[in-house]
Amino acid sequence: MGHVTAVSKNAKGIAEKIKSNGYPIDVEFVEVAALLHDIGRCRTHGIMHGIEGAKIMQDISPEIARVCERHIGAGIDRKEAAALGLPPKDYLPETLEEKVIAHADNLVQGDKIVSIDEALKEFEGKLGIGHPAVERVKKLDEYIEGLCKNAKT
Repeated sequence: MGHVTAVSKNAKGIAEKIKSNGYPIDVEFVEVAALLHDIGRCRTHGIMHGIEGAKIMQDISPEIARVCERHIGAGIDRKEAAALGLPPKDYLPETLEEKVIAHADNLVQGDKIVSIDEALKEFEGKLGIGHPAVERVKKLDEYIEGLCKNAKT
């Protein structure tokens, strides 16, 4: 429970910064969807928890189902999905809300918010330096941080 509340609080804060800079983002959706992003962990704690969460949420909210599917790291591309035994498709976050939740999740270890450097060290420890997923996490951080720091013109 601590993890999802920490992710939700972090995601809401990020979304509020982005909104204050003039970008259209649904802060309330981000807060609620972040609370539910790991619902699939009631069925599995492995990589399939995103797929399982999407199955649970599909009839309730297709939008939250997509968050569940796409929140792992900075998403999983079709090639990696196949290698991991996931159904063959891209699981990359597309909407700004999906990207914010994935990013916020990356910055929470357990129930503690960590720096991007700490998060990247964790990903590199699991996946290896230079892994495509690690590079996606870096790029997602740069994208989100840019929206947080720069007002829309």
